[in-house]
Amino acid sequence: MSRRSGLAMMTLIVGAICISFASPLAKLAAHDGDMGWIATAFWRVAIAMPLLWMMTLRSRATRVLATKAIVHGWVVLLIPGVFFAFDLLTWHLSFAWTTAASATLLANLGVVIVGFVGWRWLSERLDGRYALGAAVALGGVAWLLFGTSSPADHPFRLRGDLLAISTAVFYASYILAIKVLRTHHGALLLMAVATTTSTVLLFVAAMLSGEPLLPATMQAWLWLVLLAIVPHCLGQGFIVLSLSALPASFAAVTLLLQPVATAVWGWLFLDELLGPWQIVAGLLVITGIVLARLGSRGAIQCPPNDNSPPTSNDCVSASPRQPTQ
Repeated sequence: MSRRSGLAMMTLIVGAICISFASPLAKLAAHDGDMGWIATAFWRVAIAMPLLWMMTLRSRATRVLATKAIVHGWVVLLIPGVFFAFDLLTWHLSFAWTTAASATLLANLGVVIVGFVGWRWLSERLDGRYALGAAVALGGVAWLLFGTSSPADHPFRLRGDLLAISTAVFYASYILAIKVLRTHHGALLLMAVATTTSTVLLFVAAMLSGEPLLPATMQAWLWLVLLAIVPHCLGQGFIVLSLSALPASFAAVTLLLQPVATAVWGWLFLDELLGPWQIVAGLLVITGIVLARLGSRGAIQCPPNDNSPPTSNDCVSASPRQPTQ
């Protein structure tokens, strides 16, 4: 491995670790701030939004392109943000009934959905490993949902896990919308618009839910700021930097450190213990996702779902010799 590839690998690992803090930070913010889950999701994007617009409008050329794109196609640009808002909404609501590790793991099933849609409707190339991986991953999910805990121990666990699976559907829809729009619009612009759209929709959802919108403590504000900066901005930023020097398929497998690290943070900070059968089921899901990734040689290459929009052209069609940039 060259020095450049080694540095890119370290950067990728740091990015995956940053993303893995998303679930624990959201849970800590909701707990310490006496907030609802929708309000927590709102503040994640609301705090990140001005930072993203500052990056998007950092140069005159970018401002001109952004202005033209918004004037001529602003309605279409709203579509990814709608999907991303529902992605965050269902994912944060799942925290009330399931563990951070399960929510993150099940949300990563979006990569399997994206691969199938790309193969069926977008002429993407898949091989037998994708079908095998999808079957293994779905088997692991079924085991995780129905075979690892009794209703008496976790009476609402199934509800939370199903919400996390719906998160995967919305995230896959977001990724596919980004893929289509990336042919005509810059990635940073799409990310900024999607974050803004999500902020507005989640604000309305928080108001309709009647949840307290403002955190009750300064500690909760700290968690919210960290939630916006660490997984939402830094995590994706490090991943984008690394993808220019690493094959997309290899990077995707490495990024599966995310649900593993999330399980560790849930154990350390949230007292969320995993039983041996839950660990086995989780390993099955990860194995299936790895196989599906390796079998998606010409499919859309995107990082696992951390519920953060991509910050570069990391959601486009790519072959093994043409890593995403």
